[in-house]
Amino acid sequence: MSSKEKRVYRNRHPWKTALTVFLIVIALLIVLAITVFFWFRKYIVYTDQEIELQVPWLEEAWESDGGMPK
Repeated sequence: MSSKEKRVYRNRHPWKTALTVFLIVIALLIVLAITVFFWFRKYIVYTDQEIELQVPWLEEAWESDGGMPK
C-alpha cells in the first residue's frame, strides 16, 4: 500500500488559511487603532494653527531631559 492510498481527501486551501489570518490581524489592528484614538482623545488639544497631542507623562519626560530637541 502506498501513502497515497491511505490519504483521506480534505479540502486544503493554504491561501484561504493565510487570508483568514491576514483578515483577523487587520481587524485586530483596526480595533486597536480605534481604542487608542478614543483613549488619547482627552489629550488632543486643538489650536488655531495645529492639532497637538499633550500627554502628561511624555511632557514630564521631556522636561526632565531638558526639553524636546530641535
